[in-house]
Amino acid sequence: MNIIHLFDLERRQVQIEDALEGSLATDFEMAKLWVPSEKISIQIIDVPTAPRRKWREIIPWMLEDIVLQNVSDIHYEIIDENSGKLTLLIISTECLENWQRIAKNAAVNAISMAPDYLAVPFDKNTVSVGWREGVLLVRTSRINGFAAKPSLAWPLIERFLDENSNFSLSISIPDTSLVPKKLLDSAKINNSELDWTFGFDENINVLPSQLKMNTHSNFTSKWLLVACIIILSFGVSLLSVWVGNNAMEKQIELYETSNVDLFKKIFNETVPSSSALRGKAESNIKRLFEQNEALNSPIMRALYALQPLMTNCGCELVEMDLSESSVELQIRNASSLIKRSLKVDGYKIVIDNPESSESDVVKIVMALEADSNRA
Repeated sequence: MNIIHLFDLERRQVQIEDALEGSLATDFEMAKLWVPSEKISIQIIDVPTAPRRKWREIIPWMLEDIVLQNVSDIHYEIIDENSGKLTLLIISTECLENWQRIAKNAAVNAISMAPDYLAVPFDKNTVSVGWREGVLLVRTSRINGFAAKPSLAWPLIERFLDENSNFSLSISIPDTSLVPKKLLDSAKINNSELDWTFGFDENINVLPSQLKMNTHSNFTSKWLLVACIIILSFGVSLLSVWVGNNAMEKQIELYETSNVDLFKKIFNETVPSSSALRGKAESNIKRLFEQNEALNSPIMRALYALQPLMTNCGCELVEMDLSESSVELQIRNASSLIKRSLKVDGYKIVIDNPESSESDVVKIVMALEADSNRA
């Protein structure tokens, strides 16, 4: 992940006119930012006697008599706890918001911010001094340091060395003429420049969580747009289906009206109800079953069997009596018929008056045999 100084973002701004305006960029680069240390103060206070979970609410009131600003307009981070003391980094929320806007305008998603004096290399018992565009960055320990103009920084350094005689001085500035003669004689001086990509302390971060950009905000917004398009497409599809169904229903109603009018013209009556049609259908089905049962009865089968025998016989059926087990036929001019072999499987045939003349009526009785009746 990139480590960038806030001032370097000016070369990468998307909107040249004003670094504090809204961003035009859509793809953000995640980075850790060095921020100006002169905007940050270090304060040491006593450890609150209240439970740790209540420190966040109590510490601002402990700072009320220390800082010049309203405590509601500042943000603090605890960077060290030692010997009953808390070391705090204090910064105004306005500065944090401005830095966040600058980063956003430069298409950078700042995930953390740290004071830039921490970029100065640290050596134990050494006051290390670096240079950043007319400002001295001073580091006195792992967590302590400050930034100020040379006119203010050099006296502070001299006073610190006087109070801490075991400390040495290391200065890295481009022009040694800026160093007071008193410090120049005892200092280790070089002209090396600070490497802003080195030394970022992961444990020190002055950027509050509420000001952090959502890492997935851009990704989420794109997917939200896609989801809206999908939902809109689905809604349009449903609307088209609904419109199509309505059109089809109207077409069906039109066909129904046309068919009803045609039915009235042909049959000169109104269309029967569905219950009436069902009753008629059931009645016809019942009648067809009864007809089928009658046609398959033994007596009807006998008549079917007798039909080929009476074909072209020149006789005349005078009378026919039917019962469940027999059929009686009275036939005139049956002389040619009685000469034939009258035999039907399952039936007993009896002929009365076989010797009569052709004009006489012959009675033929067909009785269902017992075995056939049982079957």
